[in-house]
Amino acid sequence: MRFIYKAKEGPEKTVQGVIEAANQDGAVAKIRQMGLVPVFVQKEPGELSEKAAAPGRKPAGFFFGRKVSKKHIYIFTKKLRVLLKSQEPILKSLYFLENQVAHGEFRKMIHAMIESVRDGRSFSESLRMFPRHFPPLYVSIVEAGEASGKLDYSLEQISKYLDDERKLSQKVISSLAYPAVMVTVGFATIVFIITFVVPKLKSLFEDFAGHLPLVTKILLDMSLIFSRYWMISLVLFMAFIAFVFYTRGAPWQKRTLGIFKKRIPVVKDIIYNQSLCRFSNGLSVLLASGVSMLDSIKMAIPLIDDAAAQKELKKAYEQIVTGSSLEESLRKNCAFLPDMFIKMVAVGETGGRLDEILADLTETYADEVETTTKIVTSLIEPVAILIVGGILSFIVIAILLPIFEMSLFIR
Repeated sequence: MRFIYKAKEGPEKTVQGVIEAANQDGAVAKIRQMGLVPVFVQKEPGELSEKAAAPGRKPAGFFFGRKVSKKHIYIFTKKLRVLLKSQEPILKSLYFLENQVAHGEFRKMIHAMIESVRDGRSFSESLRMFPRHFPPLYVSIVEAGEASGKLDYSLEQISKYLDDERKLSQKVISSLAYPAVMVTVGFATIVFIITFVVPKLKSLFEDFAGHLPLVTKILLDMSLIFSRYWMISLVLFMAFIAFVFYTRGAPWQKRTLGIFKKRIPVVKDIIYNQSLCRFSNGLSVLLASGVSMLDSIKMAIPLIDDAAAQKELKKAYEQIVTGSSLEESLRKNCAFLPDMFIKMVAVGETGGRLDEILADLTETYADEVETTTKIVTSLIEPVAILIVGGILSFIVIAILLPIFEMSLFIR
């Protein structure tokens, strides 16, 4: 049987590891033979505990194959930070989290981390096995925390960063959700009326022959096309959605989205401020966690969602490597950065408070994103109502106009 243990080696040093023994008493005896004083000895967990497998909790395999989301990473980081702050060793903390996670793929990832740490690798080295879920920024902050002996503080910084990212995205999505639903329902109603309702009214207009008003003729022609080809249109639309979803992240999609973002003025401003917010927030967290200036800038570059801006930052990074100051390098190479950003960076660099200044800039740009999004939402709603209302008015007029003409003819 295998036992995980935590023991004292001298008055200050604490060690942890895994040991083979027939039972717990045998494990304690072996630890003492090694000249250590056992503090904690527990059988290595294998299957889920009774509590984890209790009724009402879905088994790990139920979620097998589901994508590990940013939310899973955030919750994992937050819980791990709490455990480490409670003076629990990293190995025991990972065992505990493995038993708590219901997501099959994520549970496998944590188990792989446990195996890696148990084999003698550091936690940061173990995280590098999953670059898709734990990017260099995350790993470097953890590595800095391990080096300084403040891993719980580093995880707190990461949790804050992930939470800020989540809140920023949620603000944008929640602000645009209502207009999007309203427009979708409005156009779905219009398509339904044209496809299924108008054809049933066609018999009313047959006696008019060539005397139908132009708007009514247009409506009937549209209805004929929609009613004949609605199934083909629906299949093509669903195929297009599936194709876009399947090829998400492809270079052509990124280029198309990049052009789209740059062409629409208000959307461009939101994306721009969101990128600045992510960049300043990531750089602030890295510096506050003890990561060097050069490494922090290098890892913060991908946070900018623009290829041209990333090239400019890479040039600035190369200049900093040669000995230039951060303020000078950004001013010479990064035309996309606003003057206020560079001036604030200069103040922080001179005063030795760059991480704090960047944190303030993060709040500023987050507020700008929220304000601009609210303005866009307030504009979209009336415009959407006018467009949908205009189309519905056209349909109503096209239906009622020949009826009015018929009533006048009868008189």
